[in-house]
This record gives sequence, structure tokens and C-alpha cells, in this order.
Amino acid sequence: MNKTTDYYNSAAESYFQSTEGADFTEAYERFLKYVPKGGRIMDAGCGSGRDAAAFNRKGYLAEGIDTSAELARLAKENFGIKVTVCNMANWRANHPYDGIWCCASLLHLSDDEIQAFFRNLQGNLTSSGTFFLSVKTGIETGYDNKGRYMRNFTECELRKLIKTAGLIIREYWLTEDKLNRSGFRWINVIAACDPAG
Repeated sequence: MNKTTDYYNSAAESYFQSTEGADFTEAYERFLKYVPKGGRIMDAGCGSGRDAAAFNRKGYLAEGIDTSAELARLAKENFGIKVTVCNMANWRANHPYDGIWCCASLLHLSDDEIQAFFRNLQGNLTSSGTFFLSVKTGIETGYDNKGRYMRNFTECELRKLIKTAGLIIREYWLTEDKLNRSGFRWINVIAACDPAG
């Protein structure tokens, strides 16, 4: 994660400019229909703060966590979002959230970090909480030409991780890249705590 964090710290301004205007309206609507109005949302790996800001505009109480201190600073300065700088794999909520939003952030974690994140997930959500994730499929796992670690995911693997975390899948869909990049697709999942335990 150090190389990835170093990249986002050094390229924070350009990354912010290139991503803050991306349109995720459909994903927002699909996620928010499961989150109580005015509910608390954690944007895990919030980057520019674009998504947390959108949730706040809609009347939710959203904040973020991110490993990049520079992106956290830009999210605060541009959107007024509370952002805690930390590794999301080790994050544990003081008070569970009604929703956890994980857009394009899990793919930067190592296998051990992914396991840790999912182990903590149910405890970070309320008993009726909702979890959203978006990860790449069709890429090669490793470091990209910008020095960022990127991990490929498959549907089978995600279903196993979510089941192991004690969650059930509510929605699953594939999308093309919002920044018009080619060669991969995004897997999107909305999951919730399993009432059966």
C-alpha cells in the first residue's frame, strides 16, 4: 500500500480533477434506497470525496477514510467532508454505520488486508446496514504504470468474501468504466447483514 499511497499523495490534485465529476447517479440510487434517510454513511477509500459529498447533499451524514493525507485534505477543502487518514483494512467504527460505500478502493488492498476488512465489516455496520463495493475485473493483479497496486476480482471470489463476512447479496451488476478507460469492467455489489446470522 505504501507505493499506492505515495502515488495518491503526489498526484492528489490531478486525481481530484479527473475523478470528482464522474457520474455515479445510478449506483447512488441503488445504494441509497437501502439506507434510511438521514442515515450515517462511511465512504471507505473516499479519494476526492465526491461520493460522500453527494450523499451529504441528499441529506445523509457521510464522512470518509482514506490512506492519502493529500486526498483527505482536498476532500475537506473542497467538500467540507470529515476524513480520517487510516488504512481501511484496520478501520473499526466507534459507532456502526447505516451504510458503507467502497467505490474503487478495495482493489488497492493486499489479500491479507482484504481479509481483515471483511472480518471487520459486519461490526462496522448496523444490524440493518448496507454495504456497496465496486472493483475491477479483467485486469492483471500487480502494479500499474502509475505505481498503484491493483487487484483483479472475480464474481466467485466476491461472493465467497461476502458470505464469509456474514452478509447476503442484494444486487449485483457489471458496468463499463465511468472515465471511458477500456480493457476491464467494474463489478458492483450491494450487500446486507444476513438476518439468518
